[in-house]
Amino acid sequence: MGRIRRVVLAVLGTAGLGLLSGCGPAITGVMGIAVTEDGKPLAVMLVCDGQVERVTLHDADRGPSRKSRLAAWNRGRPATGFSVWSLESGGRGWSVDKPMPPLEPGRGYTLHGWTGDPESTTSGVDFTAAQLAGLRPGQVRWFRGEGMPGADRGGFATAGVGEFRAEACGGL
Repeated sequence: MGRIRRVVLAVLGTAGLGLLSGCGPAITGVMGIAVTEDGKPLAVMLVCDGQVERVTLHDADRGPSRKSRLAAWNRGRPATGFSVWSLESGGRGWSVDKPMPPLEPGRGYTLHGWTGDPESTTSGVDFTAAQLAGLRPGQVRWFRGEGMPGADRGGFATAGVGEFRAEACGGL
């Protein structure tokens, strides 16, 4: 094969990989975090379109990968609409696949949902142990979008469950 032909094929192959790497699962829902009356962590999820089968907790600094997975939950039947369940024990159709470890001070975490195919995903919610401890029962922290009213510099908002349910899908 001639040198020019190899260079052209290499360039086209690299361009094709670049296009493919930009494609990913569609964001079809919003993941939030909340607490019970006694401060135990709750997952709060609103699936806007489609369904979600799994939720995982990752080290926020390492991004979502199998190696950074700290905890996992699975649902026998895919979830649609609004869901709330205990991150410690599961419930409401969610089971614990990998138990949640104690949260470490100063460490960042990301909670997000996805389908097994992986056709769709939720936006993730980033939080620390201190941010979780700062939530009051009935409040949800979620990614609203950078520069959105009521969001912090990272794009995360904290509001009541009613506001989360009414507004979370609006940014998708």
